[in-house]
Amino acid sequence: MTASRWRVLAGIVALLGAGLGQLAQFVVAPAHLSGGSAGEQVAAAAAHGARMQASVWLDVPILLIIPAALYLGHLAQARTSRLAATGVALTFGGALGVGYLLAADLLMLLAARADDRDGAVALIDALQAAPLFNLMVVAGVLGTTVGLLLLGIALVRARTVPVWAGVAVAAGPLLTVAGEASGLEALAVAAYVVQFAGFAACAVRLVRPPATAAAVMTPAAV
Repeated sequence: MTASRWRVLAGIVALLGAGLGQLAQFVVAPAHLSGGSAGEQVAAAAAHGARMQASVWLDVPILLIIPAALYLGHLAQARTSRLAATGVALTFGGALGVGYLLAADLLMLLAARADDRDGAVALIDALQAAPLFNLMVVAGVLGTTVGLLLLGIALVRARTVPVWAGVAVAAGPLLTVAGEASGLEALAVAAYVVQFAGFAACAVRLVRPPATAAAVMTPAAV
């Protein structure tokens, strides 16, 4: 397999893995983990131990959003588009901040298994109240949301993927935040499905670039 084909394969794995990982993790994770007190969150994790364990493992593919951002920028012509380049930078940087939130999921699992439940809840409460943790989580969510919004708009402008795919990349994160913030789980799930569809369309375009943009779409340029 040539180097260019390896790059295309890596892009497909990153885009599909990131989109599907976020959808699967949200569906599998026990309820109440994104809201309620620390005690309620630990209790939910303890009551659904198998699901919590699975959701922690599903956190791993979510980190594929980091390389996925580079491939989205590639498709959005970040080399010549400031909008796309800004979107890549915000998404890439924001994804690093989201790592704090994913680490908190593992801590939640360990707290749910702890013999000293009160002490474990106090630790989770302290983590969620820590200024650095909240700063990184807000920066991560804001960075990835705005970054993907800009990348989606850039994809629509570049016309290297179907217009609907660019709209899906842009709208998915906004709908996700709206769904999770409002407690409307169905909206959040639908938003992750929309985002995955947009990522999947971009993955297809890596395999079959339009003939008119072959020079821009060469995988070696990633």
